[in-house]
Amino acid sequence: MLALTGLWMACGSPSGTPQAGSELQGQAKISWKDTLANLGTIKEGDDVTYTFTFKNTGSADLQIRQAIPSCGCTIAAIPGEPIHPGQQGHIVVHFHSAGQAGEQTKQITIVSNAHPERQFLYLKARIIQQ
Repeated sequence: MLALTGLWMACGSPSGTPQAGSELQGQAKISWKDTLANLGTIKEGDDVTYTFTFKNTGSADLQIRQAIPSCGCTIAAIPGEPIHPGQQGHIVVHFHSAGQAGEQTKQITIVSNAHPERQFLYLKARIIQQ
């Protein structure tokens, strides 16, 4: 009897009973309205703000952990609270064009609990001298 109990415990739950794990907890999923913001032609030194909109189309709360810009001229503000399934959220990006010239493309890496964990947003602009 003791041997059967040990065998049952070593094998986990009885056959057909799901184990506690990721399949029971759901998965957050980001669906972006757009991932490229074309800012058009702007004057060198202008500050431009763009808001990226997304929706959590998954089945678990979405937590944006970080927004990592490719340069110091770009700052991104992320939601401080989880985005529940079916809800929308925003990432507000500020681009400072001082010291920039010509065609520019800036990347913002978004790190979250969604799959894939890293996703990318882009700002594109043509910067002219004043």
